[in-house]
Amino acid sequence: MMKFSFLSLCLVLLFGACSSKTNSGLALDEVNKPADYWYQNMLKEIRNGDLEKADSYFVSLQSEHLNSPLLSEAMLILGRAHMQEEEYMLAGFYFDEFTKRFGSPENIDFIRFLKLQANYFAFSKQFRDQQLLLDSIRDAKEFTKQYPYSRYRPMVDSMLLRLELSNLTLNEEIAQLYERKKKGSGAEYYLEKTQEVQWLKDVLRNDVESPWYQKLFEW
Repeated sequence: MMKFSFLSLCLVLLFGACSSKTNSGLALDEVNKPADYWYQNMLKEIRNGDLEKADSYFVSLQSEHLNSPLLSEAMLILGRAHMQEEEYMLAGFYFDEFTKRFGSPENIDFIRFLKLQANYFAFSKQFRDQQLLLDSIRDAKEFTKQYPYSRYRPMVDSMLLRLELSNLTLNEEIAQLYERKKKGSGAEYYLEKTQEVQWLKDVLRNDVESPWYQKLFEW
């Protein structure tokens, strides 16, 4: 269960400059503090395991010090912290924000790798979200094309293979569902999709016990 919803964070970041300094029920009466004050308090709350307060301190940092050099580091730290708490949508949000504001040729492959990793692990928790799976496959393929010599390429290749295998398994399950419901056209459509990556069975696939989606995403 997320302590701090994705929508709430988006709204807080959008209206963070409001003078009330009230963030998702956390009233921060302090104002006009130096950037380091907000940053250090954010780190303290991360160490305490209270990411809701950490997010709130980040909002204050961004609201009062929009051009602070601490912002980029704070975004990455919060993104990684939310990943550790399995709050992958929030992690992806911070990585997206970092890309928009601070993305550069020197760091963009790393940030895109982190975002892909967040989606990868999110799928293992939200195993029926096929659109998330397809988006992750697309992003992984784009990564390998755009950054063929990145140090993160081997890990992305590994994630891509597991994602492709997961998509194959999911399409087979959908086809079987259509067959049980005697809807042959639907079953045929999904079986045809499995033929596109049938080679994966010979390369990676082993019979796994349920739940299959957790087995596939173990490193």
